[in-house]
Amino acid sequence: MTAVPRLDPASRVFALVIVFLVGGLSADAALAQGQKKGDASIRLEFQHIRTGTFEFELGPADYWTTDTQVAMVSGDYAISDRLTVFASLPYVRKRFNDTSDFGGDPHNPNDAYWVDYVPSDKSFWDDGDYHSHWQDFSIGMSYVLTDGPRLTVSPFISYGVPVSNYPYFAKAAIGKNLWTIPVGISVNYVPYFSDWHFEGSVGYVFSEKPLDENVDYSTLYLSAGYWFTPNFSANLFLAGKYTWEGFELGDFQEDFFSAVYPDDFDTEEWYNHDRLFAAKHLNIGAGFDYFLNENYKVSGSGYTDLWVDITHEIDFAFTLAVTRFFGGEE
Repeated sequence: MTAVPRLDPASRVFALVIVFLVGGLSADAALAQGQKKGDASIRLEFQHIRTGTFEFELGPADYWTTDTQVAMVSGDYAISDRLTVFASLPYVRKRFNDTSDFGGDPHNPNDAYWVDYVPSDKSFWDDGDYHSHWQDFSIGMSYVLTDGPRLTVSPFISYGVPVSNYPYFAKAAIGKNLWTIPVGISVNYVPYFSDWHFEGSVGYVFSEKPLDENVDYSTLYLSAGYWFTPNFSANLFLAGKYTWEGFELGDFQEDFFSAVYPDDFDTEEWYNHDRLFAAKHLNIGAGFDYFLNENYKVSGSGYTDLWVDITHEIDFAFTLAVTRFFGGEE
């Protein structure tokens, strides 16, 4: 009987940081309407993500979970009334949880089946303990193209690069260890005489090509919110990722259904499989913003998956953040 390869969810951490960073740019677009040169902010954010079932073309695999915790610092500075630079740096810790009666198939680069290809990194992170590292530093800029009383349109571009050489062959891997260049546009709209506000962003992420394979992807963020009081708003949102090319599971072997796992998977492609997958997902969630005063904002959100393909479902996730605003020119 052919064994099905057991896969890992490391890409979800990287994708969620990108999606919610881009979404955060859009969510703060309302503030950009009154942005002045010298305005700045610093945001401290905590995320917790539990992933479960892996969905792919052969059906679900549900014999392990992962827990990811992210502590991220980010900030922005208005160079002018229209041009803002921003940056972020996440510290990620993650663990692999076996929920099966056979060990959950941890990914171990020291296993005896690695014969034809010898992994370049022998770090073993799927031992059930938390492993942590700095992930990817991101820096970019946005420009307020249209700044009307009701509509703000802001294109953006950024560059993300790993700041540590963290391993990526592990179910507890904290990311893909690839540079990225996200580009896109954020839109904020507030109807006349209304407490509703609508935000959105679309982006395209140019990625470093592992093994010369194209793994670029698109991102989407849509949000509808309502100001219940002058300092408290709640919103519902969708956030998604769609990888246009990349690998399906069957691409790792010419005759996949006769291949024996793991003996026939001692290849460089399999060692890089989490970087190569054509992952797709759509999240749904709810969040809030509460302004303690003009200088401090507390934010939070919770979300899960509506749809996934070639990646892990999010069982549950939440974020909590505090933002400190600094005024510039009057």
